[in-house]
Amino acid sequence: MAVEEQNPYHYTGLHAFGFLKGAEAGAEEIVARLRDLGEPPGGPVIWAGAFVGDFDGMVHVRVEQGELGTLQELIGGAFRDAGFRGRWAIEARVAKTTQEDGVTALYVGVKRGTQEIIAISRLKVRPDSLDSVLERLTAIPAFRGASLVFGETDVLLQLGASEFDEVARAVERDVQGVEGILASATAFCDGRR
Repeated sequence: MAVEEQNPYHYTGLHAFGFLKGAEAGAEEIVARLRDLGEPPGGPVIWAGAFVGDFDGMVHVRVEQGELGTLQELIGGAFRDAGFRGRWAIEARVAKTTQEDGVTALYVGVKRGTQEIIAISRLKVRPDSLDSVLERLTAIPAFRGASLVFGETDVLLQLGASEFDEVARAVERDVQGVEGILASATAFCDGRR
């Protein structure tokens, strides 16, 4: 099966997600500071946004493959200086979907684009059910991406649509109906901002 590539920095290197919670400055201000650090190849920030819900903001970061020390330096240096406080998760792998041709796979990890209303859900999954949960998540109509992560949760799920109510319904009905999910926590963002 061939794999279709988008942005060369979106699926190469070491990726991590930071969840802003309890910072002294406002989420919008911190997100602006994080965005100022730049996108690859010059900077580490793939995406950053303010949220309402389980966390106040999220940043998606990329460093070169295997550069855990560089990631630690960013978290303790530039991100701390920007006012970021919260939890981190390192991406293990991303979901793949098969295109209509049945031959080409498309990587679909969390926060690699999408200009719409989004929900990011942090999912705790029953042991030995990661692959089956991931397969079921990719079948949700509002599905935009999923990443298996190392951290407090097992899977990050991104849902999206043009209207908040549609995304909220997908979280309430579709995600809650996936067998193997033990717990979830969700936050929403207007990704058009």
